[in-house]
Amino acid sequence: MRRSDRHGRRQNASLRNGRGRYECRAEALPQYEGFFAEFYDILHSSYDADLNMYLGLAREHGDPVLELGCGTGRLLIPLAAAGHTITGIDLSRDMLTRCQEKLDIEGKATAERVSLVQGDIRRFELGRKFNLIMAACNTILHCTATQDLLAVFATARKHLAPGGVFVVDFCIPNVKSMIESGGEEEVFEVIHPVRGTRIVDTYKATFDFVRQIETVDTRLEEWDGHSLIRSACARSQRGIYFPREVALALRFSGFKVAKTWKGYRRGPLVQTSRDIVCICKVNTSTPPSEPPSRPSSERPQ
Repeated sequence: MRRSDRHGRRQNASLRNGRGRYECRAEALPQYEGFFAEFYDILHSSYDADLNMYLGLAREHGDPVLELGCGTGRLLIPLAAAGHTITGIDLSRDMLTRCQEKLDIEGKATAERVSLVQGDIRRFELGRKFNLIMAACNTILHCTATQDLLAVFATARKHLAPGGVFVVDFCIPNVKSMIESGGEEEVFEVIHPVRGTRIVDTYKATFDFVRQIETVDTRLEEWDGHSLIRSACARSQRGIYFPREVALALRFSGFKVAKTWKGYRRGPLVQTSRDIVCICKVNTSTPPSEPPSRPSSERPQ
């Protein structure tokens, strides 16, 4: 996921008036496959607000680095280019393919520092430990069930080297904004950087505050003038988590939250904070509680 999805939907897109009834008759795709993987990469290509923080953490704690939900390499590639040995894991083959294509352009020296793994961040075994593990940019919000969140944290703990840190960052829910915008359709446009075509993104989010789940319906269309080239739609769900819930899940999983920052510029949390970064270490004085026997059937990206 994707920092811009929660606040101000799109970093590199222009808003167009477009509210109404959502209807999708296009090809249905998983959230991060096909057209959606390409659109995600275009949309987030210049977003780097968190990059300096993660570069600093990598310098401080050293290699190797593991990124959970690495996507198309927005963070992974700059970290590798800076000299760090990094492994990225993601469920989407198409996202990893685009990441590899970008690595090929970067050159051999950078590509050789990277290992890409297609896998589920709730359950994987890499056979090695990492000094820095990153669950960046709302990745944990793909865990729509508590047992999924605990499974991700337990797997991260198993892969964390002694003295290493596990970093989790996510957006703090803005309930007022959710209530005001829930069910409204918004339309954004992005210009394709290679073809010059228009990509129209029609987006609607609804919120279930009892189950703490956000459901997102998205329709993508690519237009060349007045001609529709392709279209696709997807429905996805995300968890709604507050800081205290995540801190409790981390403690349950055998971590202690060593530091809490209000976003990427650090500093203490305040009432108006929109983002939170948790710097976590293994709690050696208290063993982790037993996690659920199996994750839910939901598949986080």
